[in-house]
Amino acid sequence: MLWFNDRLVDDRENSSLISFSDRSFLLGEGLFETVLTIGGRAVALDRHIARIHNGAEVLGISAPPKDVLAVGVTALLQSTSEINLGRMRITISGSGALLITHQPYKEWSQAARIVTYPYPFNAKSPLQKVKSTSYGEYLLAFNYAQERNADDSLLFNTEDSVMESSTANIIALMGGKWVTPPLSAGPLPGITRELLIEWGYLSERDLIFEEIQRCESVALISSLRSVQPIGEINGRKYKSGGKVEEISTLYKRSLAGNLNP
Repeated sequence: MLWFNDRLVDDRENSSLISFSDRSFLLGEGLFETVLTIGGRAVALDRHIARIHNGAEVLGISAPPKDVLAVGVTALLQSTSEINLGRMRITISGSGALLITHQPYKEWSQAARIVTYPYPFNAKSPLQKVKSTSYGEYLLAFNYAQERNADDSLLFNTEDSVMESSTANIIALMGGKWVTPPLSAGPLPGITRELLIEWGYLSERDLIFEEIQRCESVALISSLRSVQPIGEINGRKYKSGGKVEEISTLYKRSLAGNLNP
């Protein structure tokens, strides 16, 4: 099952739902959120909805009100109650269509292998602050990694500062403390990133690649990954236990007390 606009729909019907004139289909104008679900509940849903509305304001498109989105999410969760750990995607098209899907999700079990992407991103672009369906640049970076038998690409901005990966924010252990590039460096304002900073487990700091190469541990953070250790970047090995396991445990423990912080 999936949710389309204002109703539940059998997913076998989804090929006829989106109009060929929809602006997301034609122009890539739209927004999306990927939400982790646990035991039939959407994790940090209010924050994901807030990011949708912030993104809609940047793009100048309309997004459904919070209560409308919550109704769709709740109805789909109830209709797919057999999914204990899930991946929910909320998509808002530039023409106003709402599509919500929900599928089973399996947690990452291994450390990620990363390569550096050779083409810089513009940190000053308004699109860097929203989760847009105009995903071409990030898809190129992700495919670049896949073609080199890696899980993801490490991205840099035009000032050669570390930004994020093509699918997640990045954190590094520097001087015994976890740090992440500031929003001014161009990373997406991730939900997991936001929570780790609010809870005091993470601080912002500009990073250059030479510092990443010298640090002890590095990890990817996102709604689905939570905290996933990076095992290597361009063949350079990093510790995937110890402090990485510690911040992962702290994050999951803090989240367990309130799935919608």
